[in-house]
Amino acid sequence: MQIQTDSPTYAIPSGDHVVTMRNRKRMDLTSVKSIDRFDQEEFLVRTSQGLLQIRGEELRIVHLDVDKGLLTLEGTVTTLQYDEEETGSRNFLHKLFG
Repeated sequence: MQIQTDSPTYAIPSGDHVVTMRNRKRMDLTSVKSIDRFDQEEFLVRTSQGLLQIRGEELRIVHLDVDKGLLTLEGTVTTLQYDEEETGSRNFLHKLFG
């Protein structure tokens, strides 16, 4: 990642997944593929690095750019958890069929 010192912005290489959080109240994500489900307490976001579960209070989408894979959320964030997409499916099937 290349950070520019003369400006508060920075360049993100294409395809890199970056999560930026400010005071647990505002979160910016890159390389977002889709949002599988969401409500005010939980978001399940599919990223280039796997499924990201975001839990909190009064969560809401502030900005979404599907073409660029950008997502901005606001609310109180309490938990971030990544799950590998393939691993999650295998574990689910393993629980069903033993």
